[in-house]
Amino acid sequence: MSVKEIVVRNFKVDPSDIVFLKAVLESYEGMVVMRTLEVGKPVIELLIARDFADTVDAVLRDLQKQVAFEEVPRPEGAPSWP
Repeated sequence: MSVKEIVVRNFKVDPSDIVFLKAVLESYEGMVVMRTLEVGKPVIELLIARDFADTVDAVLRDLQKQVAFEEVPRPEGAPSWP
């Protein structure tokens, strides 16, 4: 998969919700990979397959009924991908 096929989104979340979000989001095989950008910082990055961007957006809207998170700009100095 090339960089052009990836949509990158960043979210601030409560650290206690990271494992839950990762389990739910990555259970959709091949749609999204979630990673934390820095240990101890509550910002996650989603690497979303472009073909599934709308589906992931719908899943995120549904998850916000259970978990509080907000989209944020990519932090300065965050590790690059790929």
